[in-house]
This record gives sequence, structure tokens and C-alpha cells, in this order.
Amino acid sequence: MDKLKTSKSPLSPGPAIPLAAWLAMAQSVWKVLRRMLARPGPLTLEGFIFILLAFGIGLAATNTGTNLLYLIFSLMLAFLVVSGFVSVRTLKKIKVERSLPRHIVAGETVDIRVTVRNNKRLACSYGLQVSDTLRDGTVAGCCYFLRVPPRGEASAVYPCVFHRRGLYPFYRLVVTTTYPFGLVRRSVSIAANQDVLVYPQILPWERLGLESPPDLGERESRRKGAGTSLYGLREQHPSEGARWIHWKKTAQTDRLMRREFEAEEKKNVCLVLDNGLHDPGDPAQIEAFEHAVILTASVAHHLLRSDHQVELVTRSGRIAYNTGPHQRYRILRALALIQPVVLTDEKPLRLVGGADAATIVFRCEGQGDRVRYPRGAQVFVVGPPPPNAASGESIRAEPVHRRQPEAAGV
Repeated sequence: MDKLKTSKSPLSPGPAIPLAAWLAMAQSVWKVLRRMLARPGPLTLEGFIFILLAFGIGLAATNTGTNLLYLIFSLMLAFLVVSGFVSVRTLKKIKVERSLPRHIVAGETVDIRVTVRNNKRLACSYGLQVSDTLRDGTVAGCCYFLRVPPRGEASAVYPCVFHRRGLYPFYRLVVTTTYPFGLVRRSVSIAANQDVLVYPQILPWERLGLESPPDLGERESRRKGAGTSLYGLREQHPSEGARWIHWKKTAQTDRLMRREFEAEEKKNVCLVLDNGLHDPGDPAQIEAFEHAVILTASVAHHLLRSDHQVELVTRSGRIAYNTGPHQRYRILRALALIQPVVLTDEKPLRLVGGADAATIVFRCEGQGDRVRYPRGAQVFVVGPPPPNAASGESIRAEPVHRRQPEAAGV
């Protein structure tokens, strides 16, 4: 009977834990949390809070010996295990692809499409976030997919703006999910190496800041066409209208005579970008050179859209005269990749102009005049923008001269 009286009830509190044991346990928990915060793992913020609550309930269950607390603690641990297992299962057999636009211009918003394919036979994939990263670690954009059906696919687009010209190397796609409870963050990295070429910024013609527009007038081609100069007279056909009847000649010959006009051809334009710099490492010269590239690309874009024959000449190469969209993309591609070179006296920039061509030269401040331009060439000197200039202001390009000798001195 004495043993039965002194026996402990299963619901009675257990022995008190010494203070030293509490301090040791708190110290170990703090070390674990500090290590996890210093190097974030798959747990989310909610997961950290959930683990703290689980630790608290586990300590309370150990101290009091209450079965209900043990049950809650085991359920919380089960939630963590299930969350980790389901998140891993969600990312299995996932294929992600990126689709880039063919032509991208700096400063313009483009839509990049991301497609996710789920190759699992039965299970869906939920709550997928796809981050598109460049080689330097910059995140270009993110897409979110709520549900991807089994053996199906889903697509989404994200807007992206490239502020500078050049070649941008896309590196990988990172797929992340916190499904189902938001406690564990699992991610998988998919290699997707792809380079995209960004053309220089294209400004409207009224924002180019050209102090005097170049001489781009049309010229007569000495053949029949839709022009304004009189080419000749011929007899009017019955099916033709009476708009171009020459009434004076009709009265003289007593026959209906019709005017014919000369076709007009647009003048060829030679764009010259002097990419030679005395100090290619100087930020001011580099900024002025970038503005010269933007100005050259904008003028070429507008002239080619107006059906002009355009040529591009730089110290790095030459693109011959041509017209149409293919020529426009060839010039924009060359200007997107052009780099400054060291300016030396051993490599002067020599051009040969013609009477039927207009030459427009863009060069930076501080390049000097030791170059040979054809007579009648129009030279614009482009300088860096003022420090407090707004992004919407036009580039100022001041003309130096319209006509200069064949060889200019220093």
C-alpha cells in the first residue's frame, strides 16, 4: 500500500531541470540559430519561427512530461519532414527554357518568355518561382507559376530593360518553391547559357540635338519616275487621267500631251564614327564615346527607314552602302559591339567622298583634328552630358565645320 501511495502519476510533473541544464540547452540552441542565420539554408522566415516554437514545445514537454505536448511536438516535426519531402518531389523532372527577342534596343522594355515543362506522369508542380540570372549574378527578372500540370507546360513573361549596349550573357535559371507549407525553400539551378546582343539606344530625330541638319536632299536620276522635274512629253492615253496634261502643248499640236517627270534618288549618306581615343580608360572620354555611338545609331536608323543608302566607317572596319532593314541591323550590330581604340598618328582616318554622297562625321571631344575628311563633310563633336542632366534630355552635338581641307593640321 505504501508503494502504491508513493507511486508517481503519469500526468504528474517530472523532476525540475537544473538551471545549468537550461543554460546549456539555450546555449546550444543559440549556436544552431546563429549558424543558420549566418548561412541561410532551405528554411524560410516562417520555418525559423516554426522551429523556435517546436523547440519551446519540446522543452516544455521534457520539463512537464505532458503527453499532449509530446504529441504537438511530434506533429510539428512531421510537418517539417513532409514539407521537405513534397518540395523535393515538386522540383523533380522539371525542364525550364528561356525565349529571348531577336532584336533588343537599349532603353526599351522587352518581354522575355520563360516556359516550364513538367515531365512527371501523375504529380503536378505547384508554387514555382523562376529567377533568370546573368553570369555576374545579376537577376534579370522573375516569373511565378501557380500550377504546372503533369506532362504539361506553362509559360510566363517578365519585363526587362537593358540600359547599356553590348553583349549580355545569360547564365542559368533558378527554380524555387516553398510548397506546401512555406516552411522549407527548395531550389534547383538549371544551366541556360545564352548571349543576347543589345543595340545602342535609338533616339527620336527631334531629340538628337543636331544644330544644323545634314544635307540629305534628293537628286535627279535622269530616268522616268515619280519626281518633280520635267523629263519629257508624250501623247495622252485614253485610260489616263487629266491631271498631268500639258495644255499649252496640247493647244499647239491639237493632241492631248502628257507630262513625264524624272525619278529622284535619295542621296547616299556615309556615317563616320571616330572610335579612336587618346585615353580609352578615361571615364569622361568613354561617356562621350557612348553618346557618339547612340547618336550614330539613331541617325542610321532614321535614314535607313527613309530608304537612304547608308555606309558606316570606323577605325575598326567598314560596312558598305546598302539599304533596307538588313542594313539597319548590320549597322546596329556593329555599333553594339564597337570598342574604343588608342588614337595614334600612325593610323589616320582617311575617307573618300563623292558628289552624290553626304558625309557625316561623329567624334568625341579631345580627339584632335589630325584626320582627313572629304570636302563638304559635316563634322559633329559629341561631348559628355552635364552632371545634372536629366535622362530625357537630348544629346548635344555641335557642328564644327561644313567644309575643310583634305588634310587638317594638329
